[in-house]
Amino acid sequence: MSQSRVSRIERGDALASIPELTRWLEQSGATNRLDELTTATAAALNETDGWHEFMQAASFGEMQQQTQQRELAVRTQLTFLPTMAPGLLQTAEYARLVFAASDLTGEQDYAAAVQGRLDRQQLLYDREHSFEFILTEPALRWRPGSSDVLVAQLDRIASLATLSNVTIGVIPMDAETAVIPWHGFTLNEDVDDSEPFVQVETIHAYLTVSRPEDVELYRRQYAVLRESALIGREFSDFLAVLRAEASRSSRVN
Repeated sequence: MSQSRVSRIERGDALASIPELTRWLEQSGATNRLDELTTATAAALNETDGWHEFMQAASFGEMQQQTQQRELAVRTQLTFLPTMAPGLLQTAEYARLVFAASDLTGEQDYAAAVQGRLDRQQLLYDREHSFEFILTEPALRWRPGSSDVLVAQLDRIASLATLSNVTIGVIPMDAETAVIPWHGFTLNEDVDDSEPFVQVETIHAYLTVSRPEDVELYRRQYAVLRESALIGREFSDFLAVLRAEASRSSRVN
């Protein structure tokens, strides 16, 4: 292990994997504790944070800052989202409306949260980091506000899709898929001084999945979903059709 990796584990900023833990105990002559600590580590590799408790501990703006710090250490992000545009692709107004719809307390500072989300998006322009987003057609059609909000959001996605380190795909509603898209998730690969992990947002909790066999499940799920997606020119053409529909709706309204 690198010295930085050892330091992160010692400080409690990272959790040792089972192989790392085994080597650590062998080197320190404490293999008699292997079963005990392996069991505890395996349980801790998948974490669940309830949203109510999470929001009491941190504001939306602080959550964005925490997420930004994690993203800086990730070289490859693979995101599947079936419900709406991902945070890294959102316009300011779209993001504000999403935060308002997510606020369980009605007391959040949306301006700070939106600014935090926009700050995170600067990473998209760093070619040392690569991003791929697989969305569903309903995610691209969902609008938290007026048709104008959706038109601007689709324009934003079209613009970001031109970046060399950003790939965006869409699964049309009439596409044949071999897996059930249960929920959205982000697979974080090539993590500095750490193992790959998955982030999952549910209605009641925020999940961090690090157990290797579970991370592999998400890899396989993502790979199959990607096979059903339109990418490249096909995606651009599909997005143009959706944008034209939203624009016509905006003019009518």
